[in-house]
Amino acid sequence: MKTFYGILLVILIWYVLSFIIGSSFILPPPHEVIINLLQQLKTQRFYLSLWNTVWKTLVVLFITSFIGILIGFLMGTNDTIYDIFRPIIMVIQAIPVVSWLAFVVFLWGIGWKGPILISTMSILPNTVFTTASGIKNIDRKLLEMVHLYKVPRSKIFRNVYLASIVPFVIAAIEVSIGNVWKVVLVTEFLVGGSGLGVELAWARQYVDVPRIYAITIVAVVLGIATERVFKAISKKVLKKWEMY
Repeated sequence: MKTFYGILLVILIWYVLSFIIGSSFILPPPHEVIINLLQQLKTQRFYLSLWNTVWKTLVVLFITSFIGILIGFLMGTNDTIYDIFRPIIMVIQAIPVVSWLAFVVFLWGIGWKGPILISTMSILPNTVFTTASGIKNIDRKLLEMVHLYKVPRSKIFRNVYLASIVPFVIAAIEVSIGNVWKVVLVTEFLVGGSGLGVELAWARQYVDVPRIYAITIVAVVLGIATERVFKAISKKVLKKWEMY
C-alpha cells in the first residue's frame, strides 16, 4: 500500500512539474506517456525490442557473474594471481565507455556484439574486486585450523570459501543488476542494432518525447523487477547458508 502511495506521489509531482514547465517536448504529462505506452504494447515491434534487450542483459549478467566470480576467487586465494590480474582489471575499469564505443564500431560496426562487450567490460571489474575482497576477508586462523585438522578440501571449499564469499557475491550481483539495464540501453542507443535503446534512438530522431518517457518507464520497471527477483533468490541462498 505504501508503494502505491509512493507511485501516486510521483505521478502528482510529475503533473505539477509538467504544468510548470508547460512544454510536452520537455516533460509531457503522465497520461500522454501512458497512452503512448499502451499503444506500443499493442505492437509486435515493441515486444521484439524488449526481448532483444532482455536477452542481452541476461547474457551480460551471466558473463560478468561467472567470469567475475571465477577471476575474483583466484585473485583472492593467490597473491601472485592477484598482483598479475589487478592491473589488467584496473585498466579495464578505467577505460572510458566512449573508447569502447569507438573500438566496437571499428571492429564490428552496429549490432548486438557491441552492447554485450561494452556492458560486460563496464560491470566485470566490480564483480571481480568484490569477490576477491570476500576471499581475502576470510579469517586466516580459521583456514589454519581446518588445514590443521585435515578437513576435506570439498568441505573447506563449501563451508569456508563459498560461505564467506556468498554475501560479497550477492552484493556484487545486486550492484550489477542496478547498472546493467542502464549500460545496455546506452550502448544499444549508440551502437546497437536492435532493442529498447535503439527504440529510444528512433524516438529521439522523430522527436517523439512521450515514447522516450514510455520506454524509460519500461526500463525502470525491468530494473526493479529484476532486482526484486534476485533478492528473493538471494534470500533463499542466504537462508541455506544460515546467513539470513
